[in-house]
Amino acid sequence: MNKVFGLIISALLIAGCSEGDIIENEINFSASLEKCSNLNDNTFVFYKIDNTINQALSVGFTSTTFRLDTVPEDLLVTIILNETTNTLFYRQFDSAINGADYFCASVPPSGITVTQELTGTDGVIEITYTVDSTTDTETIYTRTIVLKNITIIGEDKVIRQEVLDFGTDQVTITN
Repeated sequence: MNKVFGLIISALLIAGCSEGDIIENEINFSASLEKCSNLNDNTFVFYKIDNTINQALSVGFTSTTFRLDTVPEDLLVTIILNETTNTLFYRQFDSAINGADYFCASVPPSGITVTQELTGTDGVIEITYTVDSTTDTETIYTRTIVLKNITIIGEDKVIRQEVLDFGTDQVTITN
């Protein structure tokens, strides 16, 4: 009886899997964190570019309260990812890109071909701030961006990751 039950469960599991899906455990991406914003429409982008293999990872979101050069009172910002206004993208390109031109310009440069794109469908962006140093005139904070419980989907590929350390930068506040 146990063997029959085991065979039925195995058959159901095999039938439930799509042969086209490739499920990877994590994405590894090492590059410097960069950022930009457009305060006219309250949009912000944090991105990383690895031009040695022509790839980029970016998170973009809208917020009426977030600013790149300020620190929130509770030292934490949480943004829920979706597929429209708060986005996560992994892209590979046919050539190297300039991040400021590609992510920060109103109109991205022409002539750049995206050879692979994965889009985040869910997850959370957590932005935390910790004090690095304080003087009479300024306080320096480290801003840390972590992506949690993300799913990134593309053609024949699904990547799920519980925690992705996206990167850090510094914010200096004049006292």
